[in-house]
Formats: sequence, structure tokens, C-alpha cells
Amino acid sequence: MSDSVALEWGSAFIGLIVSLGMYGVALGQYGFYTRSFPHDRKALKLMVLLVFIMDTLHTYGAISYQWALLVWCHHSPSSACMSVLPWEILMASVISFCLTFAVQSFYAHRVWIISGRNKLITSAVLLTAFVQLVLGLICLGNAISTKSVAALYTSVFTCGTSAVASALCDLLITGSIFFYLHPKRSGVRRSGSAIQQLTNVTVNMGLFTCLLSLALAVLFVTQKGSYLVGAPGTFIAKSYVNSLLAVLNARRSMRESVAQTFALSTIAVTRDATETP
Repeated sequence: MSDSVALEWGSAFIGLIVSLGMYGVALGQYGFYTRSFPHDRKALKLMVLLVFIMDTLHTYGAISYQWALLVWCHHSPSSACMSVLPWEILMASVISFCLTFAVQSFYAHRVWIISGRNKLITSAVLLTAFVQLVLGLICLGNAISTKSVAALYTSVFTCGTSAVASALCDLLITGSIFFYLHPKRSGVRRSGSAIQQLTNVTVNMGLFTCLLSLALAVLFVTQKGSYLVGAPGTFIAKSYVNSLLAVLNARRSMRESVAQTFALSTIAVTRDATETP
């Protein structure tokens, strides 16, 4: 790989390596979900299946694009090989924006439930998620009109603003869940409880995706001569997929915690009954 190619596309290759690792994690989480929750609602299982299929197609698109960029273009005499817009990167980009919107919409429904059907906060989450999607598709439209892959890495107004909207949406989701499930709000002590475990998982995953979106937005502005956004841009969709699966799978430990607490309570009641004269 020449110095110029490494400078421009090296970050995307690093992002691909991280992306493959995260896809492996998602694969394991999806297998765990199918084994642990066979009785989930059909709509939820269908959504998880579609998300995983889209994640698989996204992985294929990212691998195919890097193969064309680093292997096929390396042996091509044409200098335009690295500047054309292949369908693989378009497919991966569309899926990335759609996966982000799907997962954020899933969390919006959760916010709607735990907030007692608060229309204001739920509408804010859905609006920012929709803005992220629209701006991302506009960014893709600009890349298609210019027939240049560089537009995906340099469009600060559309792609960069889309990342900002995504980060804002994640902040709203994380803040809402933390606020409405905080022990002091309801007066019920949940420290160490199953609900607290689920809250911790949701908040931590939300902060992770938020930080990635913020990093993506910052890199759009600060990168100079190199497409640094290629690193987080390649695997940011994977973070949302793993976030969704981690939250759903956290119900397993929550269920076991509740069952263990119930069993201990039953033992204590039985012991008291047998010891009472």
C-alpha cells in the first residue's frame, strides 16, 4: 500500500477490522437471543432477525469495498479506480443509516413506555432519529450525483450533521432512561436489583453509541487530507446492533436475578414457618 493510499484509506481498513470483531460479537449475541427468548413476540423476533440480516449485508458490503479498493484497484492501471462509487459502499452506507434509525426507534418505544407515554420526550427522540436518517440519505444522494466516494467522507453539512443528530438522539434516550428509572425518582431502592442491571446496560450502550457519533462528527471537521471518518463510520452501525442485542439479552440475567430473589424469599418464609412454635 502506497503512502497516499494509506493516508486516505488506512483508517477505513482499521475500521473494517474492528467491524469484523463487532460482527462476531453480534453473531454470538443473536445466537444467545434465539436460545434464551423463543417465546418473545413475533414482531420483536422479526425485527431482531431483520436487524441481524441487515448487519450481515453491511459486513459483506464493507468487505467487498475494501477488497476492491486494496486488492483489485492495486492491480488496476486506471487512476480513477479509487474515486468511483461502487455499489457495495452505497449498500453499506444505506444500511448503516437505516440500522441506526431502526435501533433508535426501538429505544424511542422503550422511552414511551417508561416515561408514562410522555409525548414530548418521545417525539424529540423520534425527530432526531429521523433527522439523522434524512441527512444521511441526502449525503448519499450527493455522493451519487457527483459519482465520487470522497463525498461520503467530506460532506460535513450532511454526513457530519447526521452524526450530530444521532449523538443528540442517543443523549436523549440515555438521559430519559436514567431519569425515569433512577431509584430516587420513585422512592424504591433498586440498587443491585434486576431493573438496575437493565438500566446500567442500556445507559452504558447508549453512551457508547453517543460517543462514537460525536467522534464521527468531530472527525468530519478536523480531518485534513485523510478520510479519518472511515474508521468509526465503518463500525458505528455495528455498535447500534450490539446495543440492541445487549439490552434484549440483559433480560436473561434480570429474569435469573428475580427468580433467585424469589427462591431466597421462599426459603426464608419456609424456615420461619418451621421454626415458629
